[in-house]
Amino acid sequence: MTINKRIIKDLEHSLRRFLPKELKTYLLMKYEREPFPYEYSEQDLYTNIEKDIYAFDAGELDITNKSLSKRWEEEYQYLQELYIDKCYELHKIEDYVQELELLITEHGLKSSKMNTELIDF
Repeated sequence: MTINKRIIKDLEHSLRRFLPKELKTYLLMKYEREPFPYEYSEQDLYTNIEKDIYAFDAGELDITNKSLSKRWEEEYQYLQELYIDKCYELHKIEDYVQELELLITEHGLKSSKMNTELIDF
């Protein structure tokens, strides 16, 4: 679920106050897309937005709207870091699989993959 103007109006009604235009713009930009690879439930979305509103009220939220190029740059950086993390995880899993295969063959056993390959022939 993503944000829309109806959600902002609902929040203004439930909080019994009007939100500044700058904050509305910030919220619309921040929650315009789902946080890949997850999806917001309605409850999560409302909870996160309310947290941002309370942080704004406390002066702890920077609502400076970033340019589209800056947002793309930040997302690109995030995806690069995510890709590197996943490559590292894959490498660790591959090492673990090799270790398990070696252990299986040392004991004269065959993995289910080996048995499947024999059946297919």
